Amino acid sequence: MRPEDTNFFRENETGEANQQYIPCIVLAEKATNPDANPGTQMSLRSRPSQFEHFYVSFPHDKIIQVTLNRPEKLNSINKATSREIQQIWGLFDQDESLWVGIITGAGRAFCTGADLQEWNEMNKTGVVNDMSAPGLAGLPRRAGKKPIIAAVNGICMGGGFEMVANCDLVIACSSAIFSLPEVKRGIVPVAGCLPRLTRTLGLQRTTDLVLTGRNVRAKELHDWGLVSRVVESAAEVVPVAIQVAQDMCRNSPDALIVGRLGIRQSWEAGSVEEAVSILADRWYPRLMAGPNFSEGIQAFVEKRSPNWIDSKL
Repeated sequence: MRPEDTNFFRENETGEANQQYIPCIVLAEKATNPDANPGTQMSLRSRPSQFEHFYVSFPHDKIIQVTLNRPEKLNSINKATSREIQQIWGLFDQDESLWVGIITGAGRAFCTGADLQEWNEMNKTGVVNDMSAPGLAGLPRRAGKKPIIAAVNGICMGGGFEMVANCDLVIACSSAIFSLPEVKRGIVPVAGCLPRLTRTLGLQRTTDLVLTGRNVRAKELHDWGLVSRVVESAAEVVPVAIQVAQDMCRNSPDALIVGRLGIRQSWEAGSVEEAVSILADRWYPRLMAGPNFSEGIQAFVEKRSPNWIDSKL
C-alpha cells in the first residue's frame, strides 16, 4: 500500500462522489465547497431521514443507523439507493458528533446485493455496471475513518456479503444465511470481498464459499472468524449492535479513529512493518496532539471518568 493510499477518504468518496450525487441529498456547504468556513458543522440529523428504500435513525447520541427497507425485494439495492447510502457514510465520517455507524435490514433479509432486475436491463442497453470504490452502498471498498457495525438480521447474499466482509464488526442472528451465489449466475464477486475474505478466512474456506456458492450459517462464519457475535433471534441483532456501539462510544473518539486505522493498515498494508510505520509515524503523533489523549491520562490519575470531546481528526 502506498503512503498516499492511507488517507481516510479515497478520492471518489469525497470530492467526486459528493459532487455527483448532490440531487440525492442537499449537502451542507462544507461537503460541496472546499472554501467554506472550516468551523461549519456537518450534521446528518438535519438531513432527510426517509428514503425510498432505506431510512436513517439515531438510536443513541453518537450513533447513526442505516436500515435497508425494501423487504419485498429482500433488500436488494439499486444504483440510486447505492449512491444515496454511499453519500450518507461520507457525511457520517465528516460529522464530528457521530462516532459509530450501524447497518441492518428490515424484514427477513439483511441484503441480497445488487438489484439484478436493474442489472439485466442495463445489460440489454449495453450499460456497464460500475464496480468502482467504495462499492455497493458505499461499503465493500470503503476506506472511511469511523467504525461501521453490520447487524445481520437474516439473508445476506452476494453484494450484501461483500458489504459485510468490509464492515468493522459483524453481529448476526443464528438463523442468518450467508452466501456468495454469483458463480451460479455466471458472475464473480469483484467488489473487494475476495482478497478480504482470503485474508480473514484463509484460502481453503474462501475457495469453498466462492466456487460452490453454498449457504453457510452465522455460527460457521463465527467459528471461521468473520462474524464477531451470534445472537439467538433477529430481534436481538440491532439492540446488541447498539450496545456494542455504545461501548465503543465510552472511549476516546480519537482513539477509535486511530485504533481502527491501525487495524485496517495491518489488514490491508503490504507488510507488518509498513502498517506499524504508518500508524506510529503518521497517526499516533496526531492522536497525542489532541485534547482527548491528555484527558484520558489525566482522568486515570484523578480516578474519574474521562470527559471526551468530539474528534477533530
